[in-house]
Amino acid sequence: MKVNEVQPVRVLSHLGAPAYTCSWLGCLLLAVVSGCDEPREPVAPVPVSVKVLAPEEVVVSSRFSGSVEPLQTTDLAFKLPGTVQSLHRPPGLDRDVQVGDVLAKGTVIAELEEGDLRRAKASAEARVAQLESRVATARDSLEIATRVLERFEETSGSVSEVARDDAAAKRVAAAGELASAEHALADARVQLDQANDDYANRQLIVPFDNATVAEKKIERGERKAAHELAFRLIDISAVYVNFGVPDTMIGNPAVISSVERVLLGQQLPVTADAFEGRTLTGTVTKIAPQADARTRTFLTQLTLANQEVAPGQPMLRPGMIVTVRVGAENDRTVMLLPMAAIHQGRSPDDLIVYEVSTEAGGTGGKGAGVGGDVVRPRKVALGGIYDNQVEVLPASSEVQAGSRIVVSTAERLADGVLVRPTQDNTEPAATLAEANK
Repeated sequence: MKVNEVQPVRVLSHLGAPAYTCSWLGCLLLAVVSGCDEPREPVAPVPVSVKVLAPEEVVVSSRFSGSVEPLQTTDLAFKLPGTVQSLHRPPGLDRDVQVGDVLAKGTVIAELEEGDLRRAKASAEARVAQLESRVATARDSLEIATRVLERFEETSGSVSEVARDDAAAKRVAAAGELASAEHALADARVQLDQANDDYANRQLIVPFDNATVAEKKIERGERKAAHELAFRLIDISAVYVNFGVPDTMIGNPAVISSVERVLLGQQLPVTADAFEGRTLTGTVTKIAPQADARTRTFLTQLTLANQEVAPGQPMLRPGMIVTVRVGAENDRTVMLLPMAAIHQGRSPDDLIVYEVSTEAGGTGGKGAGVGGDVVRPRKVALGGIYDNQVEVLPASSEVQAGSRIVVSTAERLADGVLVRPTQDNTEPAATLAEANK
């Protein structure tokens, strides 16, 4: 039987010189002896999504929008009409008082012309003095008439009835004159009190300390009507923050509830865009006894001192919108992973994640010997669950902040598998609006 001959095959030696073999068997033997490797097909990396492990703020507290109100507010107006004679001039400033000035208690902020008021006061004083003299005269007349009548009654035998009746009539007249004079005097004294009051009320006086002029509607030389608004003053050395809370936050449940409560004397943090980066603390000083008919919430009031960002420049101003946080002590900074990133390890008690690691060459498993991004299993310890994400406890885990963790396609992975990250999420997840522990 004739065996087909194999034509010689030309190959390249390791030195680059041509060589020849006589048959396919010789080539095989040459390959085995010389140890030449058969070329491998490149391993395709597995596409995966990853998340960079980073601290994230978990917010479980409730937030309420509140408005800033002044500690005190008062409107100043004259009780009687008149022409404005003068306005307060702040020390060291060549101008009248204006909006934004802070005044001390007792400052005379405006004054009316006093001419007519002074004359009315003097007239009332003269009238009182005149009637006091009249009362004194009438009292003396009554005493004389009384003594004459008593003498006539003691000597009834020697005095005629006509003289006795005349003495009695004079006493009655003297008593009537005294009563009339006393009534007139009382009325005159009322008029004098009114004149004194009007004279004193020609001035507008600041009623409390730290009074800031919030509104001014008066000018020097202007004619003002009685009770017409001249100034509005506010005290913002401390302020109120008003906000509404539902009944679930002020009730007293029979069982333990996860809902935070609002209590008198409680300290609550306050933040606002107006002072971003700062957190102030207010004290709950009032909770309304009944709900608002429109919103069905209970008005809650915080009181807090008003800090100054510069001399004369308070941080909090009436009308600002702020945010009040209830239960902020339960907010935490944690590291979170989706539940899909967590897998069971070799034993039921072991939990692992796959961490992407950039290596010069694989050390085992599928893709060994190929450099690039590969995955390695890492043990993790878990904490609470927050909105379909789970807390990773770095102190008891083999991963830490900055680790790249696979969050998808983990069913195709094993230790050392070459991967190609398709999403590298380097930013923490958004703040959670609600957390379930």
